Amino acid sequence: MRRVTIAALIVSIVFVGFIVFSESSYGLISPSKAIKVVKKSVPGDYSKLKLKAKLIKKPPRHISGFNTRGKIVRLRVKRPVYHVLVYDWNPSSPSYKMVIGEAWVDAVSGRFLCGAG
Repeated sequence: MRRVTIAALIVSIVFVGFIVFSESSYGLISPSKAIKVVKKSVPGDYSKLKLKAKLIKKPPRHISGFNTRGKIVRLRVKRPVYHVLVYDWNPSSPSYKMVIGEAWVDAVSGRFLCGAG
């Protein structure tokens, strides 16, 4: 009886552990961390802007934009990335609640890849 209980407990721990690790983004940075990376990499006033980050596990083959030095780049991407969209959040602006920029952040290393807007 005791062996059966221990075996059932081990099976349940392995099964739950498999679900937890397969469903979570183990080893990836959080969306808030991706937004912090963008704010640190691109200086500016973010008081009237809203940033939203979305994890893309299977990114497009190539992404384009400007790197932190202002150089136009086209990067080949193989790992998960965060696509950070920048919205105009100024009510008196004609582009209120519209996307005015974007950025790409490596979801594994947390490195700023490129952006535009």
